[in-house]
Amino acid sequence: MMHPIIALWTYPRTISTAFERIMLGRGDFDVYHEPFSYLYYIHENRGSITQEYADPAHPRSYAAIKQMLLAAADNKRVFFKDMAAHCSSRLLADEPFIRRLNNTFLIRNPAKTIPSHYAMNPDVTLSEIGCEQLLELFETVRSKMSQPPVVVDADDLEDNPSGILAAYCRRLNIEFLPTALNWKPGLPAGWKMWHKWHQDAASSTGVRKTRAAYDITIENSELLKQYYEHHLPFYRAMHRHRITA
Repeated sequence: MMHPIIALWTYPRTISTAFERIMLGRGDFDVYHEPFSYLYYIHENRGSITQEYADPAHPRSYAAIKQMLLAAADNKRVFFKDMAAHCSSRLLADEPFIRRLNNTFLIRNPAKTIPSHYAMNPDVTLSEIGCEQLLELFETVRSKMSQPPVVVDADDLEDNPSGILAAYCRRLNIEFLPTALNWKPGLPAGWKMWHKWHQDAASSTGVRKTRAAYDITIENSELLKQYYEHHLPFYRAMHRHRITA
């Protein structure tokens, strides 16, 4: 039996790991954490950072990762979240796989994501901010699918987790499970590769309003301001399509 595969495409620092934690808590999906990061950071060695841990059994080529997800959907519904930048060039050329997925998108104002990303990785590049690749994928999906893609804005999710998740589930025709909105702190096995990046999500018990402050921001760094001004139009283009509760 061929089960649905829900993809949550995003870019770094969008509270996407908390979103993934909700899907883990449901218990009715086989959940994968950034499977295409193995393509980007290991197979192609394109990132500005390296990993402290990598599962030796995890597939690393685009074809092998795709096959892993397709095979998993033979047995159970699948959810994965990933950065569009990890595989955008391969994915954009793979219309059959795009059509096989239920493509959904999570965005967040780059004024918030960029300082957060820079605090974790001062070597972050313009491309790794990721809004541009996400919009390109969004527009491709929108042009090829009969239904408009689902877009969630992180600010809306933080302000109204129950309402936004209920709307997300309605659009995907899956049951809304309010109990999944709260969980016990802990580091799921799939997060081990990026555990330093997920400390907040690992210690959390639910989606809460983020109030982090950073020393270096778009207001006091010319580099981050340039990154912000480049990516803001891409974010705004997707923001117009976001779902509401």
